[in-house]
Amino acid sequence: MRTQWSAIVARDHRPIGVRLALHRDHAVGAASPLPQVLSAVIAGFEADAGAPFPRGLVVLAPYGFELDDALLGWSAPRNVLLEVGIEALERDGAIERLRHVQHNGTRLVLRADGSAALDARVAGLFQYALADAALRVSVLSGMGWLARGRLTRAEAELAFGSGAHAVVGWPLDEPVPDAPGALRPSQKTVLELVRLLQSEADAADLERAFKGEPVLAYLLLTLANSTAFRRGAPIGSLAQAITLLGYKRLLKWLILLLVIASKGSRALPQIHACVARGFFIENLALALDAHGVADDGFAVGAFSLLDRITGVPARELLGSIDLPRPIIDAVLDGAGPAAPYLRQARALEGINGASSGADLPVAPAAAVNAALLQALAASDALQSLV
Repeated sequence: MRTQWSAIVARDHRPIGVRLALHRDHAVGAASPLPQVLSAVIAGFEADAGAPFPRGLVVLAPYGFELDDALLGWSAPRNVLLEVGIEALERDGAIERLRHVQHNGTRLVLRADGSAALDARVAGLFQYALADAALRVSVLSGMGWLARGRLTRAEAELAFGSGAHAVVGWPLDEPVPDAPGALRPSQKTVLELVRLLQSEADAADLERAFKGEPVLAYLLLTLANSTAFRRGAPIGSLAQAITLLGYKRLLKWLILLLVIASKGSRALPQIHACVARGFFIENLALALDAHGVADDGFAVGAFSLLDRITGVPARELLGSIDLPRPIIDAVLDGAGPAAPYLRQARALEGINGASSGADLPVAPAAAVNAALLQALAASDALQSLV
């Protein structure tokens, strides 16, 4: 099975969930029953014990799987929705099966298109309809509209204005319109802290840098006292917090902070995507024993959209800190050992397109899927701490 993902972005540009397109691999013979596939995906989110199940909507969209009686005994967490293509409704017994699934507590999404007629019997069966912006809203009476397609930012805004509850997928490579075009003082401090960590500076130097930026110091202590890290008595000093987190974990958190500190309301989809890319690259590299790539992977993913978020050219951003060469090469030139992993991360972002196998890491589909699901769960959990 191949998996691709897209963010579900609300009208305020806040990601409120993810959609996973689950493509059956016909080359491997008989497919597993659909309930088994869906349950495996849900379990995959929780494989990393450090990250809870995502809090937003999770839309599971299977392609090429049979919607048969095996689905009748399946149920999902409340925030998980099952997407069904409109063509599946034409099969014998499909609507009654879906009524049973809905009765068991699973919410449904209809994947519609402009050429298919909508059966009146499905009224009230689906909570949302996923449809191209060109589909007349009148067809979707009684359902929330999730706009899909290869939308530009302008087209996404037009869909919102036409009544879309959310947009599935986002034009990640378009610059954020209100990007500041310059680094703020706090961002410069974060870059300086990243430089100090990369050079393995003394902890006292790190503490002085944090003290010069009270908001960062507050965030560091908040993180150290969160349930994810706190052990025993409350952490009251910056030195204790730095020791508790350790340099590697602190570096990852600071990179995330640099991205989050850049956020405006319109940059949130890019922030969500680049953090997920970072975790995915790290996870997949560890699964393939590419430990050098894993060490740099989070930074490669997190920096891959930073120029779009800040409005500052990538060469100017990365030229201000002394990062390892593999990070610079991957982000700026698409070269070096981490570059194929970044291309793989990008290939997984889409509505229902096919991934190109050219110049991508040689990895079993199961490893790629596991790396992706854990990345989405981890990015959701980590951003909640910032």
